[in-house]
Amino acid sequence: MAWVEIVPPEAATGPLKRLYDRRQGMPEVATAFSLRPELMDIRLRFQDEMTFGGSGLGRYREELIAVCISAICRCRY
Repeated sequence: MAWVEIVPPEAATGPLKRLYDRRQGMPEVATAFSLRPELMDIRLRFQDEMTFGGSGLGRYREELIAVCISAICRCRY
């Protein structure tokens, strides 16, 4: 749970609602940007570019590696 003020998905409107609707399971760390949807969008696009698509492994394998590393590190997201 974030310790900063956030706008939960059920209260979101406009651009923020579109961001929440576009992603299944918004990472909790990204909701810290909910008061500034334009920054949330930039942060999510940056994350996607850095995490997926650069290896040639394909999205499925990249997601599988990310989940395994998160489990090993006991990361919640």
